[in-house]
Amino acid sequence: MVSGVLPSPVGKRVALVGDTHANAVWTRRVIEELAADGVDMVVQLGDFGWWPQKEFAKRMSRAAAIAGITVCFLDGNHEDHEHLRFHASLRRPDRGPADPVEMYPSLWYLPRGCAWNWHGMRFRTLGGAFSIDHGVRTPGYDWFPAEEVPSPADAERAISGGPADVLLCHDHPAIGYRLQGWRIPEADERASFQVKRMLAEVVEAIHPRLVVHGHWHHAYEIERDGITVKGLDCDGTEQAVALLDLDTLETQDWNLP
Repeated sequence: MVSGVLPSPVGKRVALVGDTHANAVWTRRVIEELAADGVDMVVQLGDFGWWPQKEFAKRMSRAAAIAGITVCFLDGNHEDHEHLRFHASLRRPDRGPADPVEMYPSLWYLPRGCAWNWHGMRFRTLGGAFSIDHGVRTPGYDWFPAEEVPSPADAERAISGGPADVLLCHDHPAIGYRLQGWRIPEADERASFQVKRMLAEVVEAIHPRLVVHGHWHHAYEIERDGITVKGLDCDGTEQAVALLDLDTLETQDWNLP
């Protein structure tokens, strides 16, 4: 079901941003400079930093409102998922599980399976991933394993929205390539691959032309069977932001001045 409540960008450029990890200084600069560049819509691709103890979300809401820009975010694996869903239910008690929610002014949450149209382009989201760095995380502080991995119900919601032009996710789908340079324990590799395989099933069902994700802190772009897959780096790097052209679905890397 396509929601009609999510604001639409005025312009034809949308900024896609990789993991921000509650980095308030860097993220505020990105918001301000994108607004100065004429961009009025940002979508952050998970590991946003929804950690209530840091009040990062409130600070980014204020920064977005002052800049005159709308910021949307997916949930990654490193969010306080229980609090995120609780806050969403308070903000909009009548919402469905995939409906977008304005969490604070100018700050929107795009749940798993969220579907919407911008300027004729059909979008879908599927956040979440397996935490390959769980060994250095503190449960309940910066690691919340109970809901970090997308469920089959999440994937079904993403598929039930029908075909899409763009899939925005936190992890990448297993569609015939492997990111190089990552060596993790075999058990973690298996758990991580389950998410990638689920995303591949969503890709097969909705046939997007473009898939963009974060999670691996690795910038790249490939094409597989007519699908462009683009990964973004994380906060503090030069390849963490890309501009999406809503007419062509082409992306262009964007760096802080």
